[in-house]
Amino acid sequence: MKLTTLLLVGSLAVNAAVISLYVTQKPAASTVSPAEKSASRAPSAPAATSPETQAAAQTALLAQTWNQLQSGDLNTLVARLKAAGFSPSMIRAIVAAQVNEQFSARRKELLSGQEEQPFWKSSRNVFMDPKTLAALRDLGKEQTALMKSLLGSDGVPGNEEMNAWQRRQFGNLPAEKLTQLQSINSDYAELQQEIYAKSNGVILAEDREKLAFLEKEKLADIAKTLTPQELEDFQLRTSNTANQLRNQLTTFNATEAEFRALYKAASGVDEKFGSNIGFRNPADYQARQAALLAAAQTALSPERFAEYKQAADPQYQQINRLVARLELPAATSQQVVALQQDIQTRARAIQTNRDLPAADRTTQLEALQAEATAKLTTSLTARGLAAYKENGGYWLENLKPRPMPAAPAAGGSSTTQPAVRLPGG
Repeated sequence: MKLTTLLLVGSLAVNAAVISLYVTQKPAASTVSPAEKSASRAPSAPAATSPETQAAAQTALLAQTWNQLQSGDLNTLVARLKAAGFSPSMIRAIVAAQVNEQFSARRKELLSGQEEQPFWKSSRNVFMDPKTLAALRDLGKEQTALMKSLLGSDGVPGNEEMNAWQRRQFGNLPAEKLTQLQSINSDYAELQQEIYAKSNGVILAEDREKLAFLEKEKLADIAKTLTPQELEDFQLRTSNTANQLRNQLTTFNATEAEFRALYKAASGVDEKFGSNIGFRNPADYQARQAALLAAAQTALSPERFAEYKQAADPQYQQINRLVARLELPAATSQQVVALQQDIQTRARAIQTNRDLPAADRTTQLEALQAEATAKLTTSLTARGLAAYKENGGYWLENLKPRPMPAAPAAGGSSTTQPAVRLPGG
């Protein structure tokens, strides 16, 4: 369901609050009758002393006031609320609650048709039935249209807040273009959702083709709405290439100029290879990654390229995030990875040395583990080392010596021993 539709769903509790405001407001001169003026000059009744009596009187007054405001159709309600001096946001809240009441029964009827999965069975399809989903979308559109017919532009809740959110998502564009982009995105999202719902969690080649076609058509529709510069800014914010690049550069801390340069380089590579090729062909994925590195090297200074290469390397990404989380210097990542490579190389040499006595092998591996632990503690601190062991530092456990198989017994007989893999084997 669209965000704009969800935002229409108000609470009936709002009614009581705004009614109390209505009661305490000074009525507009045009809405006060001569009889009411005369009544206002009449001696007032003695104030009730009992809290229960006061509460009952206030409740009755609220009910009477609401009945007077609510009598008639929704257009009449809007007119009366405006005449009473309510703000557009308060009117929208009251009307939205009334409109939602009208649609809630139909929405419940649609949802009641969904088959309820027993709690002891796993749901194969997490998506809603496509027909029900389409009917709910149509109902949401109908509800939104009714709100707009009643309140005009004020019928869209949080207009300024919505525009601010859309500008963060799409760029600094005029309000009418933001509305157009939101509509295009919503329409294509509905079509994509139908494909995912029918897939039952299994995406076939024809599904990927349909999704790629929809993405291409969506971009074509967006291009008709925006100028070339606006389209470029839009792509920088929303495209798959930009999203993957942002995820890759989590610890790189790129400037805007660097991001734009890297995006331009990555876009050229994706035009050749496609942005999702890694999920289908590992060899092409490696070629794409090499092309990305080559393109990035031309876009960055040598110093920044070295940092980018580290940030983009899958081997570094987990330690990069840990170092950033611990607020340690960025160079710590290089220290940890270099230490890991050195220790593992030396450990393999020890483990594969068949001439080395078992006792010496154990001693040397224990010394390597102690050395690695001491150096990692210096680089990461004791707290950081504990976190590292659970977030990428599993190789430290592999340094522990493993038992050797027992030698055959004298006389050719042997004692049964459990099968144990040789160190390094």
